[in-house]
Amino acid sequence: MSGDRPTVAPEPRRHPDGTVTITTLDAGDVRVACPAWCFVEHGYRVPPAKAEITHRSEPVWALVDTPEHGPTSLVEVSLVQWPYSDRDAVFLGVETDDGFLEVGPTGAHRIAAALRGHADHIDSMAAQLVDVRAGEDQ
Repeated sequence: MSGDRPTVAPEPRRHPDGTVTITTLDAGDVRVACPAWCFVEHGYRVPPAKAEITHRSEPVWALVDTPEHGPTSLVEVSLVQWPYSDRDAVFLGVETDDGFLEVGPTGAHRIAAALRGHADHIDSMAAQLVDVRAGEDQ
């Protein structure tokens, strides 16, 4: 019966020098120094593999407040890194319809450019919406 339950990960141990020790599934205790932008507490529900240890910045959402629906979020971005994996570079994490994507600087610039272009398209459609609504009264 107890074999059906996942192993509960111990709380990470914090040290005076700012590092944290995480108990991993495959490498035992790993002492981690977080970059200044990392805001996660490194608590895991189950012990992670060493390669799954993740640094993440606080997520930032593009927010909008519409008269019809009030405040809503559109897209989330954050810095993300798996320092002990074969992909140890820092990425921009972007929440999309396709899931959570990790992109480098070029991809991040392309996403920003696409969002700017899409914003122009939305402005154009808003102008069209004004014209369409004006015609509805005829």
